[in-house]
Amino acid sequence: MASNPLGILDKDLQDVGKENTISGVLQNFGNKLQDALKANLRESVAESGAITARSLEGSIIFDIKVLGTGYQFELKMNDYWEFVDQGVQGVGGVKKNGTRYFPKNTTSEFRFNQKKPPLSALEEWSYFQGVNPFVVQNSVFHKGTKATNFYSDVVDEELFDQLNKELAAAGAKEISITLKNTFNGNTA
Repeated sequence: MASNPLGILDKDLQDVGKENTISGVLQNFGNKLQDALKANLRESVAESGAITARSLEGSIIFDIKVLGTGYQFELKMNDYWEFVDQGVQGVGGVKKNGTRYFPKNTTSEFRFNQKKPPLSALEEWSYFQGVNPFVVQNSVFHKGTKATNFYSDVVDEELFDQLNKELAAAGAKEISITLKNTFNGNTA
């Protein structure tokens, strides 16, 4: 049987979106999760003034694969999403005029040490804001970046409890959902 690029079999595509099928529940879950993450990212960036490339929002996608009698759901996005979610601590220091840099983040596990953030990661935002990317790079290096929590505010235990209920209603008897929480090594 042929399958589409998402990995869902053609015979299952007629059920996608129907809440009474496993594939439909996963498709609806993926659509809602994707929309919530994108909306939360936009809102978080607007509120905090955080620096993030617009390409992160466009990279948030999901994939559903049928593996024999099981299903695999995978959320994908640009690999720097954790830095945007949790922010990064700067190195601090003193400016040429003798004043200290005010940190934007003091709680993130991520921090700059001696290496500045890659200029390529800041260029799109810098040009969009009309500022020199080298100035932004230096500022980010010393001050750090604010956390947006665009992911950690959306993906929580309640989200998976609701998914489990919907899958159970669709007839899935044995379901195991694991999400690696890369911030503290626990699973949800």
